[in-house]
Amino acid sequence: MHPTRLPPVDPERFVACLDVTSRRAFMAQAALVVAGLAACESKSTPRAEPLPTDSAGEAETGFRTPGRPPLPAQEPVVRVRVVKVRGPRPSVGVGAEGQQLVVGLSRGAGEAFLRGPLKVSLGHDRWSVVDVAGRENLVQGVEPLDIGTRLGQEEPDLALVDRTYPGSFRFVARSDIEPGAFDIINLVLMEDYLPGVVAGELFDQWQLQTRAAQAIAARSYAASEHFHYDGRRPYDVSNTAASQVYLGRVLHRDSVKAVAMTRGVVLASGGLLVPGYYSSCCGGRAASAVDAIGPHPANDVAPLRGRSGIDVCTGVKIARWTIKRPVAVLSRRLRVYGKGRRLTLAKLGAIASIEPAESNAHGRPVRYAVTDTAGQRVELSADRLRSAANASSPGFDPPAESLLSSYFTVTIDGETATFNGNGFGHGVGLCQYGAQTLAESGKDYREILAWYYPGAKLVKAYS
Repeated sequence: MHPTRLPPVDPERFVACLDVTSRRAFMAQAALVVAGLAACESKSTPRAEPLPTDSAGEAETGFRTPGRPPLPAQEPVVRVRVVKVRGPRPSVGVGAEGQQLVVGLSRGAGEAFLRGPLKVSLGHDRWSVVDVAGRENLVQGVEPLDIGTRLGQEEPDLALVDRTYPGSFRFVARSDIEPGAFDIINLVLMEDYLPGVVAGELFDQWQLQTRAAQAIAARSYAASEHFHYDGRRPYDVSNTAASQVYLGRVLHRDSVKAVAMTRGVVLASGGLLVPGYYSSCCGGRAASAVDAIGPHPANDVAPLRGRSGIDVCTGVKIARWTIKRPVAVLSRRLRVYGKGRRLTLAKLGAIASIEPAESNAHGRPVRYAVTDTAGQRVELSADRLRSAANASSPGFDPPAESLLSSYFTVTIDGETATFNGNGFGHGVGLCQYGAQTLAESGKDYREILAWYYPGAKLVKAYS
């Protein structure tokens, strides 16, 4: 999913901005595109650092732990990147007024007890923590810094910008990006994490059974990411739709209830974990994880190969959309994308046709052939074509209307290319709009998950 970033809460005071982007807000904007009422500009969350993409739609190979993830034997502590701090010595406020906080290096070496709110920044070779009285406390070294609440406090949640979070925070220096840069990672138990995901991923009025299905998919996805990235990078997931949206502590009743009623339950196949990939709307035909996510062994399992037939989501507005592009601009975007990745796409002239070159077992295109007016032909994956068609560069702005999925047909008539598209997102696993449609028809979460992950078992991995 590629959402539109929410504005920073206080741009005067923070260079950091919350990494939260709402899939719900983007779905609403996308609906306006379908209705022809607005130009929904959908673009990826900008990434300053050269990190692999941790997306339910763009899982990379070669970085993840090899093999399929096991079922979690106990409740995992999920590491969620919630803030990326960039700029000349910015500081971030942590904790509520008067809250007593524990500050210390993650590898030990003593702790300090300070009254919040604290202001944390990173210098050349040390952390600076300023307490509520304005006293600066210097922590030598740039190894990860942990901040949490003291046990037994009545309000153990931690405030950060305009949200509160369960668990604790870990501050991780990112000098590989620029001096003073750091990430803030929420260390949170899985069952405390999930209500903020379910509330962030679905509209408030959606059915309890939809939310229960979403909770199990999200738990399975997060547990899989935790397995793949533990010890390989400082966080498992981000709090944006690049991983799954996470709002911190939430009080939405049905989101909390959905997590509680499915506690510890995950998707499994062959005694191992199934990553619970999901997207907003599959557009009627399922994608397979190997095609849309990547060829990692974790993706090559029957429940992630997609269900046959036409899905129940085809009646929703976002299931069909039309976007028009000037051929000259589209051709340039493909060249810009190809040049940045040293692809033969960079050598194409004006595009003459874009046609499906290969489809999966369900009839959804997985590769396209792009031909220019000189007869040069390039084949590329559906997801790569979508990315190329949405590409931009310095001085070349992103399109006003980005393609919402890689499932489309293209008609070129004179100087205009018309994309008639289907759905929103990669189309693997649970389709959120389809799940809601099934719930409204009386299906429970077990039936919804059986529909979208054929052959998967529901296993209570921990109590």
